[in-house]
Amino acid sequence: MKIICLIENTSANEKLFFEDGLSFFAEYGGKNYLIDTGLTGAAVENAKRMRLPINELSAVILTHNHSAHVGGIDRIMQLNPKAEIYIRAGAKNKVFRKNGLFKSSVGLDSGFFKKYANNIIAFNSFSEVCEGFYLASCEDFEPKAQNPDRSYYISDDNSKKPIPFDFSDESFAVIFPKKRKADGLVLVGGCFHCGAENILETITRRYKGIPILAVIGGFHFSASNPKSLNCSAEFVTQSARALKLSGAEKVYANHCTGFKGFDVMDEILGDRILYFSGGEALEF
Repeated sequence: MKIICLIENTSANEKLFFEDGLSFFAEYGGKNYLIDTGLTGAAVENAKRMRLPINELSAVILTHNHSAHVGGIDRIMQLNPKAEIYIRAGAKNKVFRKNGLFKSSVGLDSGFFKKYANNIIAFNSFSEVCEGFYLASCEDFEPKAQNPDRSYYISDDNSKKPIPFDFSDESFAVIFPKKRKADGLVLVGGCFHCGAENILETITRRYKGIPILAVIGGFHFSASNPKSLNCSAEFVTQSARALKLSGAEKVYANHCTGFKGFDVMDEILGDRILYFSGGEALEF
C-alpha cells in the first residue's frame, strides 16, 4: 500500500500547489483511491505534476463534509465520472460555522447529492470499500476527549436556537496493508473532529489486539493562524498521550494540526511523529 499526500497546507516541492485543504492518493490492491479532494481542484494539478493516474480512480472517500476536504470533488469527477463516492449519510445535514455574529456554510449542499446520485454510496456507520479497506465512524463519545471547537451548527428552520452539530458526517479509513490483518492497520482521518482519543478507543475496541502501524491526517488543533491553537495545549497533550498509549508506531500529522499543535504533540510523541507534507509518500 502506498499513500501520497496530494495537497495540504504545505508542500515539500516548490513545483506543487498547497492550500488550506487535504487530499490523499492511495494505491491499494492494484487500484487507486482518493481520500478527500482538497479545497479546490489544485490536487488534480499536483497529481498530474507527480504523474499519478488521477483519472483512474475506483472510488473517492470524503471523510466529512467540509470545504477543505470536498471542494475539489467536481474536478475529480470530471476525470472519473464512474467512480464511486463514499460519504456518511449525516453529511446531508445543512451545517454552518458561526464566528461571532457571522456564519457561513461549511460544505456541499443538496445539489451535490442530486448531481452524483448514481455515484454516491451513503453509509451510516461502517462500509467496506474493498477487502482490507474499510470506512468507520466514531462510536465512543467521551465529551472531554472530543475536540473542543464548538462553532459548528445545524441549519434548522424549525428551531429558534442553533443546534450544535455532532459530526455525524465524519468517518475515517481503516486499511490493512498486509495479507494478514493481524499484522496491523493504518488509520487515515481528515480532521478528527470527534477527537483522536475517541476514535482510537473505537479502533482498539473494534479491532482488538491488532497493531496500529500509523495514524495519518489532520487533528484540528490549528486556529486561523497555524502558529496558534484553537484549543488548550492541555487538550493537544491529552490527544498525543492517547496516540502514544494506543501503541501507534507512527503518527503522520498535517493540515489542520497546525505548527503549534504539531510542536506540542512532538513533545509527547518524539520520533513517533512526523509532518506529512504535500508531495510526500508513505509505503506500508
